[in-house]
Amino acid sequence: MTYKLKKPYTLDYSIERDIDRMHAVEDILDKLERNPSSTELEQMGSYILYGKDENGKNAYQRGEMVKQTRYNSFVTKDEKTLSLDALLENPLSDQQELRELGTRDPRIQSKSIIVRPKYNKKTGELLDIGDADIPGMEELWHCIDKLEHWIAVLEGKVPPQPTDMLFDNPYRLYRLKHTLIDLRRHQYYLKDAYKPTIHFLAVDHPKRQYIDWNSDSFYWIPYSTWQNRVQSSYYPVSQNIADYETRENSKSEEIEVKWVVRRHIFNWEDPAHIYAFICNYQAMENLLWDKLDTDGHALLMDFQRYRRMANLSPARECILDCKINQFTYDEIRATIQREHNISYCNSRMANILIREIPRAIAEAATRHRLLTTTPLRGCKPCKTCGRVLPKHPLFFAIHNDRHDHFSQHCKDCERAARIAKGGQHTHDRRNKEATLLEMQTRKT
Repeated sequence: MTYKLKKPYTLDYSIERDIDRMHAVEDILDKLERNPSSTELEQMGSYILYGKDENGKNAYQRGEMVKQTRYNSFVTKDEKTLSLDALLENPLSDQQELRELGTRDPRIQSKSIIVRPKYNKKTGELLDIGDADIPGMEELWHCIDKLEHWIAVLEGKVPPQPTDMLFDNPYRLYRLKHTLIDLRRHQYYLKDAYKPTIHFLAVDHPKRQYIDWNSDSFYWIPYSTWQNRVQSSYYPVSQNIADYETRENSKSEEIEVKWVVRRHIFNWEDPAHIYAFICNYQAMENLLWDKLDTDGHALLMDFQRYRRMANLSPARECILDCKINQFTYDEIRATIQREHNISYCNSRMANILIREIPRAIAEAATRHRLLTTTPLRGCKPCKTCGRVLPKHPLFFAIHNDRHDHFSQHCKDCERAARIAKGGQHTHDRRNKEATLLEMQTRKT
């Protein structure tokens, strides 16, 4: 009869916290007279990983266990945990090996790799920048290379350097290997964030097309069809073929005419255009934030300028920011209630977003156009501030008794005078508290 030798240590599974289990393993390693084997180290590592944190969850329940599902040619499948050495030997072979369990996306390429810069061995010239243009990637590579060299020195694969710190603690080396795997995994997190590779089933990979914001909606029609449309058109259109762009069809050799369906002209003085721009602002910003020489980026900058000119109240600014960030009406109401202590219903919120804010921005654009294009003979000075402003209802109130039908004082000065008397708020809202106090004083 043979008896199994008793281990020089025992793992106390009654300990639940992972931190307490880690301290227990450290005590075992300090008292152990020999170096533990790889199997014992893996057992100690699993003992710590399956310990619970302050929320009562272990590493497997938090989705931090590195696993991979391997399939054979049959229907059956075998799920097993990859060994630590297998991950360290070829860490860049498959992205799915280094992704956390439960976060795999079937649309992401299974063989995505990290590309480091390539240089000419003779001249040292940079041939391919690779993924070095991703922010933070070069710093991450520096940490990975330094940790790889440290682990190789501790395992005796390369000779140590004078600056290398040496120790003889297998458990600490085991933790360094897991840290190296985690750093390698973060390479894919950065690449997925800045260079996503998304593929769709049975559909070609969509190419990112450049949008020409100056072009109009049009299509090509045969010459005979153009003649019929010109004769039967309800709107007045030119019947001269010289006013249209023509071409010759390469297949049928027939003359075709460019038929414009809609002119793409954005009007900052139209509140409907502004509301549509607000609804699509987030998508345009994501597409054109780095294309500084496009007309679309110029529209984004014009919107921000006219928004500042509109001088919206803080509550209106908050509502506009929430709408740009695609918040729902309920989320906007909760934000306004929390930050400005103002309660709005959904109908009032819709009226502010669809009518009031676009109208204020459109008026600011109109004011800017009149100030820059109105000739001097179409302006008049204000008697209060002395500014020379255009003769327009946006700048002067209509006064029929005057010879030019406009007041002597601009609207800004008249508004400032009303505010000084306590009859109006800064943002054109009547001072209801002062009016109510005055009425109560009269009654008493």
